[in-house]
Amino acid sequence: MKKLVVMACLLFAGMPALAMDKVSLQARQVAQQQGRARVVVMMEELGHGKAGALRDTTFAREQRVRRQGDALLGMLPGKGYRLHRRFARVPALVIEADATTLARLERNVWVRKVDVDRGGTGGAVAADESAVLNRVDLLQGVGLDGNGIKVAVVDTGVDTDHPDLAPRVVGQQCFCSHISGSGCCPNGQPTQSGAGAAEDDNGHGTNVGGIMVGAGPVAPRGALPAAQLVAIKVMDGGNGFCCTSDVVAALDWIATQHPDTDVVNLSLGTWDLFAGACDASASYLIALKSAVDTLNTQGTVVVASSGNQGDLQRMAAPACLSNVLGVAATWDMTAESTTFLGCTEASRSPRQPTCFSNRSTTTALFAAGAFVRSAGLNGGISSYGGTSQAAPMVAACAAALHQAAPLATPAQRMAVLQLSPSRLTDPATGRHYPFLDCVDAAKLLDPARFLVRTNGSQPLIPGRAESALPAATIPVLRVADEGRAPQRHRRARGPRSIER
Repeated sequence: MKKLVVMACLLFAGMPALAMDKVSLQARQVAQQQGRARVVVMMEELGHGKAGALRDTTFAREQRVRRQGDALLGMLPGKGYRLHRRFARVPALVIEADATTLARLERNVWVRKVDVDRGGTGGAVAADESAVLNRVDLLQGVGLDGNGIKVAVVDTGVDTDHPDLAPRVVGQQCFCSHISGSGCCPNGQPTQSGAGAAEDDNGHGTNVGGIMVGAGPVAPRGALPAAQLVAIKVMDGGNGFCCTSDVVAALDWIATQHPDTDVVNLSLGTWDLFAGACDASASYLIALKSAVDTLNTQGTVVVASSGNQGDLQRMAAPACLSNVLGVAATWDMTAESTTFLGCTEASRSPRQPTCFSNRSTTTALFAAGAFVRSAGLNGGISSYGGTSQAAPMVAACAAALHQAAPLATPAQRMAVLQLSPSRLTDPATGRHYPFLDCVDAAKLLDPARFLVRTNGSQPLIPGRAESALPAATIPVLRVADEGRAPQRHRRARGPRSIER
């Protein structure tokens, strides 16, 4: 109690603001026009050195974030705000504030930045063509099936009783709000926990989850059919999210409730686009960065889709964050002209960047993502295309790399994904990007796993004893053979449909 009183006194003392730019102009305008604005209040980090934000993820940090939030809320006018969300390890608050409250926040020395809580949308087969091009279809043949691996999908939820997914689901949570403060979770509230919390009412998340862990009885088999799946719903039935703070809440929850998660996939992005790294562009982005920092420290790689607006210089958040792998999409087939996601492609070929993909100078890599057949609602099959389908290919590979080399850090796994000799040149920008080659990335970390390897090569990260590894010969997908998209044998199925 004594610490709380001292903190409150310091907050009240406040010190004069150095510049009147903590509260964004947009937040002030919304409050003036609508009476109140839903904002993310990012607080200054307290109690650590320069590198403390990465190292300090203990219970003590959670206590400090709680005390700091309590003290700040205690200094605000009681009738001037409504609290929407708090986080365990991210020093931020989400409130609906009037103009008086915003002015109070502007003068507070421990408030770092205040911005409108912006929303976004999901970036939206067969998985056969895309999986072959990305070389994730070969993982199971070398013992990389996801056994002992946990992945998280932050999306519209998943069809939790789908035969391809039900055995894999080990956790469910929902953070789904409307801007008014009401909720879009299955229970009609902005937050829901436990069984049924991540039930999908759109289909986007079910497709994404199937790409990663689908067992294959119904839809094409996913990359890691033995992995565990944690499903978090943050988007509504229209495949959109009102507020980035719901995504922050999902990442914060994963860090505290499933700290052993190996990779998080975010096939979603903000309406706002950003050139280059966007780490400090707004309070909600600072909060996102803080949540990802915590996950990285715990051993988790975070992957996000770049977005589907066809922007050649900018990406959506979270893909634009410096500690997130932002993924753009290519076609996976040779085909004629098509109009999709707001743009027209004169022709299509494997590894050709799609016209709808956002990309910038900080895009991490491309992966095949149009079109991908995977699990669908009501226990069926769906076909989607977009950066949302490219991202889970990369995420699944990042998880497989942890199975191949358990001692590899997130930074090392992220690095080898971008070190592939498979490259592409984007004709629209002239820039060169890595193209996902999961087998090559795995070889860099654990060459002993493969019979086909460079003489004298040594793994970058200690793997496991060669005697314990299954013998396998890995075929090489040659660029010269790309006149036709690689095919795998399929059971007869119904007509393809493209859902958005």
